[in-house]
Amino acid sequence: MNEIKSIVIIGLAVFLALIVLLLLLFILSPKPTAMLVYRWFEGGVAVKPDNYEEIEEQVQIKCDLSYDSAYKKGNLDIIAPKKFSGKLPVIFWVHGGAFLGGDKSDITEYAVQVASKGYIVVNMNYELAPGAKYPTPLHQVNEAYQFIGKQAEAYRMDMDRLYFAGDSAGAQIISQFVNVQVDEEYAQLIGIKGIVPPEKILGALLFCGPYDVSKFGGTSDSFLINFLFDRVGWAYIGERKWSSSDKVREASMIDHVSANFPPTFITDGNTGSFEEQGMELSAKLHESGVTVVDVFYSKEAAELGHEYQFIMNTPQARQTYEKLIEFLIDTDLHSRRITKVNQLSL
Repeated sequence: MNEIKSIVIIGLAVFLALIVLLLLLFILSPKPTAMLVYRWFEGGVAVKPDNYEEIEEQVQIKCDLSYDSAYKKGNLDIIAPKKFSGKLPVIFWVHGGAFLGGDKSDITEYAVQVASKGYIVVNMNYELAPGAKYPTPLHQVNEAYQFIGKQAEAYRMDMDRLYFAGDSAGAQIISQFVNVQVDEEYAQLIGIKGIVPPEKILGALLFCGPYDVSKFGGTSDSFLINFLFDRVGWAYIGERKWSSSDKVREASMIDHVSANFPPTFITDGNTGSFEEQGMELSAKLHESGVTVVDVFYSKEAAELGHEYQFIMNTPQARQTYEKLIEFLIDTDLHSRRITKVNQLSL
């Protein structure tokens, strides 16, 4: 009996020691959180529409093309209609995953649906934190843009009609990337030179993004969520006391958008996401005179979680998709009218 008690006590001691060690690892480094988040986001949340196979038949996908990145995960997919004449507008898309997880494959089904409406979607990967820290993803969007510029003729892409899109962390990355292109003062502030002529950017497409990075930790009623998001900020910004870093103020787009920002489509879910930040960014853009189409739903209509727009068996996701396509059509037509007027004036 004493031997059994000794074995039980030793077992409990080992178990408790492992728990303490695990807690210490989470406290002393952001890497365990990064591993957890990476697993958490595997596979994405997308639900296909009922007619997805029919839609998929209308497009072709070139997978895993290297865009010659100086960093890891420098590959992208090109998704385009099988049949079209002339050249088509291009949508660059950056996936989400809290900067620590996610993959371009999470976007494929949605990108297929958008491409079927007459767009070429460039769906890109980027190196994740903590292996790559802020602002590495911005540099990789630069690289992807330059690579696509060299391929544009072969794929019949109209590089004068560009959209930049992102979901979750990707929405933050894209909002920052776009601001670099359209606001020289902001580009100088963060030390990244714009390479896309602002007049070629027809719109920004922002889904469920965090636009005030300082609020990653300490804003939830849940200790666990605050703890995890604090580690997310640490992993991406690269500093233990990341919330007081100048990098956080740079990356918080609510404080930096201006009238220079292009027309914007913005949406978010209303449960467990960043809806308040999305609404605040939308208000700032409206105040600056930027054309904004925002799509938000009350909880009375439905409780919609983070990345709800990809769950296409809900009426809200379908409605958001329809509004997105309307936005793309309207901004493209507006751009072509302006181009025609300018040509006539010459």
